[in-house]
Order: sequence, then structure tokens, then C-alpha cells
Amino acid sequence: MAVEEVTRRWALFTTTSLATIFITFGGLRLLLIKCSANKDGKFDYLPVTVNLCAEMIKLLVCSIMAVNVVRKGSEQLTICVSWQDVLRLFKWSVPGLLYFLDNLITFYVVASFEPAMVVLLNNFAIISTAVLFRLILKRKLGKLQWASLVILFLAIMCLSRQANVTHSSSDAKLMHHNKQGQNNESQQSSPTIKCNVQPGDYCSSDGLPICSTKIIQLPSWRYKLSLLGQYEGHCWVLLQCFLSSMANIYNEKIFKEGHGMEDSIYIQNTKLYLFGVFFNLSSIVFIDKYWERVTKCGLFHGYNKFSCLLIFVNAFMGLTVALILKFRDNMFHVLSAQILTVVVITLSVLLMGFKPSLEFFLQAPIVLLAIYIYNNSKDTETQSKDNLLVT
Repeated sequence: MAVEEVTRRWALFTTTSLATIFITFGGLRLLLIKCSANKDGKFDYLPVTVNLCAEMIKLLVCSIMAVNVVRKGSEQLTICVSWQDVLRLFKWSVPGLLYFLDNLITFYVVASFEPAMVVLLNNFAIISTAVLFRLILKRKLGKLQWASLVILFLAIMCLSRQANVTHSSSDAKLMHHNKQGQNNESQQSSPTIKCNVQPGDYCSSDGLPICSTKIIQLPSWRYKLSLLGQYEGHCWVLLQCFLSSMANIYNEKIFKEGHGMEDSIYIQNTKLYLFGVFFNLSSIVFIDKYWERVTKCGLFHGYNKFSCLLIFVNAFMGLTVALILKFRDNMFHVLSAQILTVVVITLSVLLMGFKPSLEFFLQAPIVLLAIYIYNNSKDTETQSKDNLLVT
């Protein structure tokens, strides 16, 4: 009995610790991304360089631990000597690519909305996860779960519309303020960016210098779609939720499939982060604007104390998510994200001057209530079936 009690307490301690660490790093990540932006809501640095540095830190940590595991003889290092070994290695490229896109889109999502709205809109990941569970893993959902997902979807759509109105009004105020201060700003000398840029080095699409703060250049064809342009940030939120869900589901699958639970998580993560570094580095090399920016201005141009701290927060949050997917599951990750929602909203009100409207106070509880119903409806339906059988 004593052994069972110790095991139960240890499991409770590890579960609580994982959730606490994930919530802490998740909240810090959103707040640091928001704080690292300039006054115009853009970034003076290349977001992909932050992700690259974070992936390199994760790869370094896991490589050192993997070498230590192999040296102790706990695991054997597998060398790719056949096509099957190569294919087994390249299966880690799928979550590596998905996480690369997810991390990059996060910067644009946070730049488009307040952190409190971001965590609420990101609850759409519950819907995308449920749909992918049904399509990929063939897991069935109960009637109450489907009903709660419909309520959640409608509540998120109402919140997204409220976020769009709030964001548009803030942009209008910013444009009015800039117009009033245009004469005063013209008299002041604009700050120069100290990097190796020649007079003729301009971007071909918008005529801005390569070291301009407007570094997140979206494809020009997207601005021609007026209907999508109004809800551009919401499209990115939906895309990010699906990418994140697919990455987590696939990553958990290859973590645990076959003899995956017997393999060292450090060796598995080394393979994953190797592709993470590859995709982030490839984007810098093959995207002309990124390459010109790095070669002429440097990899860390535009960094501030928030972006430097963001590198380490991203790295340790990624390691925490890997532990959750390896030793817990996706549902644990989703439930922890709900606590993160409450924490970020509270911090946004206390620290970032976020002033929720009446609509926000009325609609946000509906999101949390729908999530509660979704998570508890399975047990309710199981108990109902059991009662019917007994009767």
C-alpha cells in the first residue's frame, strides 16, 4: 500500500509540475512576443532567427543528453545503413516542418491581436484536434461532445468578430495619431540603422530598405482578396490551430508507436530538432529578403531584451511539450492550455492594460463552459449507458 501511495503521489507531482511549467512558459512566450514588437506592432528582428536559435538550443541540450545515454549503454546509436533506416529518420521531418510553420505564424497572430484574444481564439485547436482525432485516429465523439464543439465554434466566431472590431478601432486611432504628429516627426531626425547597407540596396516589392522594420512581408496576392484581407489575422489563427494539432498528434504517434516508449526521448528529440534547425535555416537561405537581411544586417539585428529572453522561453517550452506528448498525451496538453487561457487573460488585464468589453465578459465564459462540457461529457455518457444496462 505504501508503494502504491508513493507512486500515486509521484505521478501527481510530475503531472502538476509539467502543467505548471507549460503554463508558465506558454504565458511568457505570448507576452514576450508582444513586448518585443515595436510601437507599430511590427518586429525589428527576423522572427525566424528567434525560432532558429531556439531549435539550436533544444538540439544542443538533447544531443548532449543523447550522447550521455548512449555512453552509459542504455541505448544503442542507430546508423542509417539502409533505405528503411533513412525513412525512419525522415518521418521526424513531418512534425519538424509543421512546428516550423506553427512557430513562425505565431508571431503574426500575436502581432494581430492582444494576448488575451490570442489564447481565446487558439481554443479552436480543440475543434481541430477533435476533427483530426476522428479522421486520423478514428476516435468517436459523443453527442454532447459534438454539441459542445458547435457551441465553442460559435463563441469563438463571436469573439473573433469582437477582436476584429477592437483591432480595427485601435488601428484607426493609430493612423489618426500618426497624421496629427506627422509635422512634428518630420522635423526630427529619424534613427539610423547601423548595418552594412548600400544606397542602392532596396527591396524590389515595396521600395523599403532591407533593414526596415517592416520585415514580415506577406505575399502581395493576398492583399488583392478584399474579403480575406479584413479577416486576415483570423485566417492565420485557423491555420495555426490545424498545424499545431497535426504536429502534436503526429508527434505523439511516432513518440509512442512500436517500441517508441522504450526509446530514449533525448534521441527522439535530437532527430526532431535536427529537422527543426534544417527548416528554419533553409528559410533564411532560400528566401531572398531573409538572406539579404541576415548578410547585410546580421543575424541578431533588431534584437532587444525581450526577443533575447524569448529564445530561451521558446526552447524550454518546446522541451516541455515533448515531455507532455511522450509521457502524457494531447488531451493533457489541451487541458493545460485552458488554464493558460485564464492566466494570460489575467496577466493582460494587470500588466498590459487590456480592457475587456462587455461582450468579452459575456462570451469568454461561454468558451470555457463549452470546453468544460466537452471534457466531462464522455464520462457522463458512459455513466448513462451503465445505468441503462443496470436497469
